[in-house]
Parts: sequence; C-alpha cells; structure tokens
Amino acid sequence: MIAIIGVLIALLLPAVQAAREAARRMQCSNNMKQWTLALHNYHDTNHAFPAAQNPCHCVFKDNVVLEGRWSATYCLLPFMEQSAIFDTIKTIPVLRPWDGHVSADHITRKNVSTLLCPSDGNSKNSGPNCARGNIVVSYGDGAFEIGDHLHLTSGGIGNVSTRGMFYPAFWKSMADVADGTSNTIAISECVAAATAGNNLIKGGVATLSGIYVSSTDTGFNLSPSACMATKNKTIFSAIAANVMRCTRYLDGLVVYTGFNTIMPPNAPSCTYNGAERCWGFYAASSNHPGGVNCGNVDGSVIFVNETIDTAGLPTGPQGIDLTGESRYGVWGAKGTPSGGESKTF
Repeated sequence: MIAIIGVLIALLLPAVQAAREAARRMQCSNNMKQWTLALHNYHDTNHAFPAAQNPCHCVFKDNVVLEGRWSATYCLLPFMEQSAIFDTIKTIPVLRPWDGHVSADHITRKNVSTLLCPSDGNSKNSGPNCARGNIVVSYGDGAFEIGDHLHLTSGGIGNVSTRGMFYPAFWKSMADVADGTSNTIAISECVAAATAGNNLIKGGVATLSGIYVSSTDTGFNLSPSACMATKNKTIFSAIAANVMRCTRYLDGLVVYTGFNTIMPPNAPSCTYNGAERCWGFYAASSNHPGGVNCGNVDGSVIFVNETIDTAGLPTGPQGIDLTGESRYGVWGAKGTPSGGESKTF
C-alpha cells in the first residue's frame, strides 16, 4: 500500500510542479503587461518613451550632466501606481543609489512586485543599494554601452542608437517604430544574479576579449558566436565579470536593466573587459522552461523560445553606419524598430 502511494505521488509531483510554473509564468506575463501599459500612458503624457538612461536628479559640474543613469523603469513608476517611491526619490537631488551607501530600509531598496518574476527566487532579495528587477528593456541588435557619464550627445564610433527601442539619452516615440508595434520587442526578462562574479549563464556575465574582432574609423566588429562558445550547460567557461545582472532596477546601465536581441534567450552574456559600463552582448533569461516572456511595443506579451532563429550569430560591424535589416535572424529583427524587416514568429 505504501509503495502504491509512493508511486502515485511520484506521478503527480511533476504535474503539480508544472501547474505551479504555469501560474508563475502567467503572473510574470501579467507584470509585463502592466509595464507596457505604463509605457503607453507615459507616451500619452510625454509624447515619447523614456530613454534607457535618463538624466533625472543628476550631479552637475560646469553645467554638464555627469550622472544620467536613471532607468526607464524609474520614469514609469508614477504610471505603475508607485508614485510614493518616485516622489520620495525625487526629493533627494543628488541621490545615486548605484554607488551610494544606503540603509537596509532605504526607499531605493523597496521591492516593487510588478517588476519581479515569481520564478526567480533571487529577485526578492534586495541588493546592497537597490532592489532587484526582472524586467529589462531592449537595445535591439545593437551592442554598445556609453556608460554613466552622459553628455546627451550621439557621437562616438559605437553609436547604434537606432537599433533598439531603448538607448541612453534617446527618447523615441511611436513614430520611430516603422516595422510595426506588434513586430517590435520593448522588454523581456532577466534572472537576477545571486552573487557577483559567478559563472552561471543566468545572472552571470563572462569577460571575453575574443568578442572584439577588429575596429574601423566608424565602428567595430564583434563576434557573438565566440560568446556562445563559452556555454557549458548552465555555466560558461570564461572569467566571470564582477557584476550582477538585474540587481538594480533603478540603474539604467544595460547590464542591470537592458538586453540585446543578439544572443538568444538563456544564452551567455559576455562583456569585453568585465566593467559594468562596458559594451557586450547581454541576453534575456528566465527560469521558465524553454524561453522568456517578451512585451511588444503594442502592449502584447509573447513567449519567445530559446531556440529562436539568430542566423548563426555571425560576426559583424557595430557602428554609426549600422542600418537596414538585422543580421541576427528573426530574434534580431524583432528587436529593431525600423530595420525594414517586419518578421513575425
């Protein structure tokens, strides 16, 4: 009798776990829906979307903005019924939660449930200066990070500001989505790192100089396939960067609140030199089996399989002359708002 009960439990347990994960995935999808609705309401009010990095409550020197790292999510807080957090932060003009020392009960460390995926057990654990968040914005198929010393200009050989819905100091609107709002990804999700410097594919970042191939006067060539080659089941075989993916929802640096549609979902993330401000490929990731949730610009939420076409991750240029269709297959096309390729799944 006991043996029969044991067999029945063994048969039922996977079904129970699957049902629980389905519920968690649905809650994650609902959270993304709320984020995209807030994005639309923000656009209605401001006639543009927030940038990936925004110069709010910044430090100034000689009338130059030295800090402009506030994330798109920070700008959306009042549209998510989180005005209390937004208004409290606004009263502290020089607050920089990414490099300050704040108390455990500080407003920047308060979790916002709408930003957390219930399938990520690490997300509820607040980081040292800021709460975590699993929702990240799309840089499209452009791999560049201009850091936090934001002068609000578009110069530099690595400027790929047209390649995604979000980019530092670029405030885009519906008019910029020539490929169609239902064909363009605005957000996805990212597993929050438990610790810094770990080599887990989900949450970790590999330091890999091999992703940098060569440079020109107008840009540089990068190799995402070299990043993929480090994958070894759930870990990567490269030196781990001392950063923690998705552990600061207020911080606009791509490593914390962004992703590229270059590496497929749940693939490794790789940076050139291991610094938080460095460019690289940052993958979307989740603990949902087989893929990630994504929110389109039109507000719809879809599930993207981790085997989505990326055209073999070819080596290619990144720079100011980067225009036209994405070289990274369907996944790359879904990330570009005006690449001229309205691909669907």
